[in-house]
Parts: sequence; structure tokens; C-alpha cells
Amino acid sequence: MNSFFKKAEEMRDKVAAFIGDGATPTSREPKRIPVKEGYCEVMVTIHGMPKDSPGRMFQMYIDVGATVAAFQTQVYMLTTFQPSRQRITGFPALEGAPLAPDADTRKLGLYKGCSLLLEHLPPGQEVPPANCLTTHAVDKIAAQAGVAGERVDALEALALVQSNKHSGSHDRVLKLCMFYEEATMKLLLKVDELDGETAIRAARKVLVSKLNLVLDRLEKIKASLSPAAAAASAPPPPAVPEAAPAPEAGVGEDA
Repeated sequence: MNSFFKKAEEMRDKVAAFIGDGATPTSREPKRIPVKEGYCEVMVTIHGMPKDSPGRMFQMYIDVGATVAAFQTQVYMLTTFQPSRQRITGFPALEGAPLAPDADTRKLGLYKGCSLLLEHLPPGQEVPPANCLTTHAVDKIAAQAGVAGERVDALEALALVQSNKHSGSHDRVLKLCMFYEEATMKLLLKVDELDGETAIRAARKVLVSKLNLVLDRLEKIKASLSPAAAAASAPPPPAVPEAAPAPEAGVGEDA
């Protein structure tokens, strides 16, 4: 009888280890296979929306190795949440911290089926870059200028695809151009406030050049997507020469 109960206990322990009964909490979790290159499938949930709301959860793919700007531009096209106001958490390597706009997507600990939480921050709030050399204003603005350039890179790639389509997504891309223009102008105002020794003035000159380049690229994107702007920037059509008048009857004939 004792041997019977002993075997029953062993069988119970094996079953508990297989299905998980609290003693082995990780046994029910799916195996997490890290993705370090290529595309990684993730599930995104929008914070604050009712559970039965359509579009509260959606599936998308992150290009591991591409910039965060490319990923956040995809999110914007799906949700209209401006990239600068997206607060995305759930990345295993960040341990609850939000995704920084200059993070390395290869170091986020992504795995297939990773669950992310998306929150739309109020105007004026945004997640700052993480890779500032120092806390000096020049380095902070330089990090923001670097992010601005990466966001325009992503927008140019998107505009190249959208230029061959006639859809309502054009409006979203044009609106994003306007958001970025406004943000870049605000950065230029911060640069104007920089004052100091020769090194500060030199850094200020470099930052102005970078930000003006961002503005120029945004103008080109708008021209490529806006028919009116494209028509205004297009060269005029070549002039068509007027036809020579037909000779009058009798002119040139022998009398």
C-alpha cells in the first residue's frame, strides 16, 4: 500500500512539473527565441482603450537593426500617434523603461510575439534620447538633432513608397512633415539661445547647419507628395512653335 501511494505522489509531481502548478511558474510560458536580425513579430496594445475597442491590439513587425524612428513611423501610420509622443514599454532588455528614440533595436531583447504597450503622451511631453554625451545643453540638442535626422530618413523611405500610390495615407505623411518642421524650428530656437566661448559658437554653427538640412529634406518630401507643390516646382512645358500661315491663293503663281 505504501508503495502505491509513493508511486501516486511521483506521478502527481511529474504532472505538476509538466503543466505547472505554481511550483514551476515558467513551465507554462512559451519558449522565447531571441531575434537579433531580420523582422520580429510583436503585439502592440494601446494604453487606456477599452478592451472591446477595435484597434486596441494590433500585430506588426519590427525591423531589427533599423532605427527606432523607422519603427515609430510605422506605429504612427497605424495609429496617428506622433513618434515624439509615443511611449512604448514592454521590451525585455529595458526592464519596464520606455523605448528611447535613439535606442539600438538589436539590444532590446526582442523575441517573437513580444507584447508591447503603447501610450500617447500629452502635447509637450516626449521620451528624451538616451545617448547624450553629457548633460550640457549642446549635447542634448545634438542628440535631438540626430534623432530628427533619423526620423526624416524613415519619412523619406515612406514617402518613396507612398509616391506611387494615391491614398489617404498621403495626408498622414504630410501632417508628419509639418509636425517635424515645427519640432525642428523649436530646436533652432534653442540653438539660438546657446552662448559661450569659441567651442560653443562652433557647435552652434554645426547644429544650425544640420537642422537646416532637416528642413530642406522635409520640403522635398512635401513636394514629392503634394500635387500642387509638385506642379509649382516643376519646370514649365516647352513652348510649341506657331504654325506658319498658309500661302494665299495666286501668290507665287505665274500670271
